[in-house]
Amino acid sequence: MKKNSVLPGIILILVGLYFLLQQYSISIPFTDTILTWPMILIAIGVVQAYQGFSNRDDNKMFSGMVLLGLGVFFHGAHTANLWGYHWGYFTLIVSIAFFMKHFVNKREGIVPGMILLLLTGFALYSHQLVSWLQKLFSGFERFWPILLIGIGIYLLFFRKK
Repeated sequence: MKKNSVLPGIILILVGLYFLLQQYSISIPFTDTILTWPMILIAIGVVQAYQGFSNRDDNKMFSGMVLLGLGVFFHGAHTANLWGYHWGYFTLIVSIAFFMKHFVNKREGIVPGMILLLLTGFALYSHQLVSWLQKLFSGFERFWPILLIGIGIYLLFFRKK
C-alpha cells in the first residue's frame, strides 16, 4: 500500500460511512458539534502538522499549527461558546506556530514567537496591567519633587567629573 493513498482512503471511507448511515436514518451522536466548519480547519491542520513533523518540514508545521489553532479557536468561540473573540488569541496562535517551527528546524522561530507571546500577554491582560501600574505609582505624585531634589543634590555634590 502506498503511503500517499492512506489519508485520502481514510477520508473517503469516513465520508461514505456517514452518508450510508444517513440513508438508513441512523443518527450519529454529536454530529452537530463534530461536523462544523472549524473542524475542517482542525483536520487539515492536524494533517499538515503531522506531515511537517514527520518530514521535518518547518513550513508545513507552521501552516498546520496556524490552521489547527484557528480551528480550535473558532470551534471554542463559535460552536462551544467557551471564550470570546479577542485579537490577542490570534497572536497567541501564530506565536505557538513559530515555537513549533523552531521545534522542527532548531534554527528560526524563537524570537518572533517570544515577541508575539509578549504581545499576546499585553493584549489579553492590558486592563489588569494598567490597574496594577496605577496602584504602583499612586503614591509617586507626592514623592517626585523629593526625588528631583535628591537627583539634583547628587549631580551637584557627589557626581565624579
